[in-house]
Amino acid sequence: MKFGHYLRAWWRLSRVPFLPVGILPLTLGFFLAGRWGYTGPLGLYLLSVAAVTLIMWMAYYLGEWNDIEGDRLNQAFNRFSGGSRVFVMKWIPPWVSLLLGYGSLVGAVLIGLFIYFQYQTGPWTLPLGGIGIFFGFFYSSKPLRWSYRGWGEILIGFCYGWLPVATGFYLLTGFFSHQAFLLSIPISLSVFNVILINEFPDEEADLAVGKRNLVVRYGKERIGDFYIGASILAAFSLIKVILVAGKSTPLLFVASAFPILLTSRNLFRMMKGDFQSRQRLEILCRDTLLVNLSMGFILTVQQALELID
Repeated sequence: MKFGHYLRAWWRLSRVPFLPVGILPLTLGFFLAGRWGYTGPLGLYLLSVAAVTLIMWMAYYLGEWNDIEGDRLNQAFNRFSGGSRVFVMKWIPPWVSLLLGYGSLVGAVLIGLFIYFQYQTGPWTLPLGGIGIFFGFFYSSKPLRWSYRGWGEILIGFCYGWLPVATGFYLLTGFFSHQAFLLSIPISLSVFNVILINEFPDEEADLAVGKRNLVVRYGKERIGDFYIGASILAAFSLIKVILVAGKSTPLLFVASAFPILLTSRNLFRMMKGDFQSRQRLEILCRDTLLVNLSMGFILTVQQALELID
């Protein structure tokens, strides 16, 4: 009984269902490198995924610790916002998150060093990992606290967009490519929207604890315009990338209809003011995440099909 309780708490605290948001772009970079004729040993792929997962966990765990005051005040949370709630519900003590966060940090550093020395992946290996660790650690930790200063949303777009795509490509090739940047554009824009919409339910609690993110600074109505603009750009960039980054098969265009149609529905909901309703806002949060995941999946499949062909 106790084991099941702690396992459930860990699952929620670790946000396991959200890990593909970072792993998919890394895999996209792997497949792009494969298209160029670059491959690596299985251990390199697995360790790279492990390192990215640990960096994400570090940010999640430390974020829970640093945001616990706001999470306790938050009464408008949903499944996609307001933290995991495991500390608010007193499932486990808060210090567990701090321990897991620093443990994940140490694990990510050790794996990064092993990858660099074992596989000779190039001089930018450690700086790329270091950038992810630096931005992830200080996303909510003092003294920088990006998410409290209005920089968190932009850094999320970078760290879950270009950074993992470019890292996956670089680890196998030893150089960077403009194609990695091109492929990362719809992913960066759509994940920017994920964090943006997830801040809507937390506005009052964030304001109370001095968390000056974009929603707190400018309000839901104005940030709703940002959301709409980023959604349109993400949809058009996805179509553009599919046309120029590989073979544009009919199957890919059919598949791309899902995020495009879902984006259109999200735009309609946003313009209709669905973010004012707690229940409809949760659906918006869910569907914005689905847009990001489906875009990443479609682009990864495109590069995989190119590699197979």
